Formats: sequence, C-alpha cells, structure tokens
Amino acid sequence: MRGFLRRRMKLTPYIVNLITLATGIILALPALDAQQISSSRAYTGHETDLDANNFAGAYPSIIETRLDDCQTCHRAGIEGTDTARVYNACGYCHLIPFPEKGYLTGVPENFMNTLNAYGRAYGQAGRTTAALREIENRDTDEDGYTNSQEIAALRYPGDATSKPGQPLTPFISMEWDSIVSLPPHEQSLLQNTNKQQFDDYIRFYGVKVKEVLDAAGADLEGATGITVFAPDGYSQDFSMREVLHEFPRGIFYHVPDFIDPEQRFVTTPSPIPKGWEDGEEIPDPLWLMIAYSREGEFLPPAHYEADTGRLSGAGPYRMIAPQNRPGRPDRGSKSKRYNDRWDFDESLDHNAGKGVRGVCVIRVNPVPEGYEEYDWRNGWSLVQDKKMIIYGHSIGD
Repeated sequence: MRGFLRRRMKLTPYIVNLITLATGIILALPALDAQQISSSRAYTGHETDLDANNFAGAYPSIIETRLDDCQTCHRAGIEGTDTARVYNACGYCHLIPFPEKGYLTGVPENFMNTLNAYGRAYGQAGRTTAALREIENRDTDEDGYTNSQEIAALRYPGDATSKPGQPLTPFISMEWDSIVSLPPHEQSLLQNTNKQQFDDYIRFYGVKVKEVLDAAGADLEGATGITVFAPDGYSQDFSMREVLHEFPRGIFYHVPDFIDPEQRFVTTPSPIPKGWEDGEEIPDPLWLMIAYSREGEFLPPAHYEADTGRLSGAGPYRMIAPQNRPGRPDRGSKSKRYNDRWDFDESLDHNAGKGVRGVCVIRVNPVPEGYEEYDWRNGWSLVQDKKMIIYGHSIGD
C-alpha cells in the first residue's frame, strides 16, 4: 500500500492561499505606505497590510506565536445572531465582500465592525507603532490585565476569556511524516451529499482516527467523544463509538447513466471494482478515518477562494465519516424531482456533510477544567505546515 501511494501520488505544494483582498479588509483605516511585511504569517493573504508590521515591530517576541494572528485585533461572529457559527475572524471579515444569504443579524456593516476592543483602541489611537505604545497600559478587554501584560504572557488583549496566569490546554502536535507513517487504512464508500447534485463512490487512503489518538498518547477512558475542526473553525462532533468501532459496510447501487445531464447525480469508479454487485455490500471495512489521499492523489490543500470567500480544497487531511445507516445515493435537495427511485430523500444518511475538510485540530472531550481552550478558531498555519493538533481529555497528562 505505502509503495503504491508513493508511486501514484503527486505532491501538491501546501501553500495556504487564504485570500487576496483589498488592503482595507484588515482594518477599516487609511492605507499606509507599502513596506516589507515583518509578521511571519498572520496576514499571508493580505500582502500590503502594515498593521502586522506595526505589531510585530513593537513586540518582536510575538512573531510565530499565537498572537501573530488576525484574531489579535479582529473578532468572529456574534453570539445570539445569525453569525454565531462564524468562529473565525477571517470568515467574519469576509462577510463584507462575500455576503452569506440568510444572514440578517450580526453581519458587519463595515470593517471597523470586525474589530475587537483591542483593534478598535489601536485604530482610534492612530494605527501606528506609537499607537500600540499609547494603549499598552490600558485594559481594553476589561479582564483585569493591561494590554502589555497580556501580550507579554501571549494572551489576547482583545479577548476577556484569555488572560495571564490561566494555563493553556496541553496539546500534541503531529507532523506529516508522523501521520503518514501510522498503519495505513483505505476504504471505498458512498459520500452522500445533501444539497449538491452529485454523490460519489470514492476510495480514500489515510489512517483510522483511533490510530491517530493512540499515537498522541490519548487515554480514552472517560472520554465522551471528539470534536474535529477545520481551519476556519467549522467543526463536527463524533461519539466514542464512532471512533472506536467499525461502521456498517456500505452498499453499492448501480445507477443508470441517464441521457439528460441534469438527471445524473452520482459518480462511480470506472471500471466498477471486482466484487461490487448492485444492492450488495461493498467489501471494504469502514472506519472513521483521516484521509490524506483520494483515488491515489494527495488531497489539495484547504484554502479560501479569492473570488468567492468560501473554503475550497480538502487537505492535507480530511475527516471521512461513513454512513451509520447504509443506503442509496440520491439527488441533491435542490435538484428537480423526476419521480423515480433516485429523488432526494431526507431520511437517508447524508454522510458527506459530516466530513471535515482541512482537518487541523482534534479535541478529545471533555477538556480539563481551568485551562484556556486551544486556538481552534484559526488553523491556517497548521494547514500550511501540514500539522495536526490533538488536545483535551488525558492529552499531556
């Protein structure tokens, strides 16, 4: 298996193209003269932003740390509004150039609305290195610590839940070489989508989630489940049963090759693998897995599309969740109904939506009390470095 992958896979450069937008997307303030970016990676999608320069210049020790990040000055969505599940500061900013249909409340009207208390104070003080010095003795997030105290302790000066003295949750960082050296697993299964037109029978290569947790040293006694995060903060929860036990075998359904392209809705391997019979089980054992290859090709890296502001790509790692209730493929919920056996059926297990693209963080629940949560809201640097963070219950004990 390993040799097969080495022969067939084509390595895609894992450079995170977060998004190339106008300079103003970072802070709603006048543009400054261009200069070399000194910040390591916080604004890799915003080549002319100078606020990163100012912050890194004033506090060089933050470069390559958690504060070298958009969320030091920017906020995510607002609790109790339509934007509550926009966990990532980048995603919240992107609602301005790329409005989301159905979001009526909590939507930022301008880029100043995307700033947290620290970002607003910096802007109001003049948006310069001197402005940072001017506000460093303030407590902008009102958590009892000055901005300079929080920055020195690598805590967010614009987030009251992040404060000096509170221990950070222990975590394990797993590198690409460590993950691909784990016992390999491959499986073919139906990816049944909900809204999209096409379902897919696909073969994925990767590792079982339980193997990753075991390699991270997780003691799963007492664990209630896991939460899997994408780089933009999107997440899915899975039970310990789904982590530790094999899923039911999938079933193959032979779908006619309709003449009308709009009537087509499923892709199947060509040729159909030996042993696949209409209405019969697909022979592969199915597990909750982390895939790094689809049909023998490395997964393209997750990134923000510059022309849509949406998450695209799937790699370097993608969570694959088989169907708990094996069933047939069906057309998308928005497709025309043809009154045949293949129309959309809400009762089917649309498992494709349970997958997570660009998996970069796995939390083993519950997290020990008294710790500050790991920064799962922004995992783009992890995608770029092909790393995966494991934290939570029993990790680091």
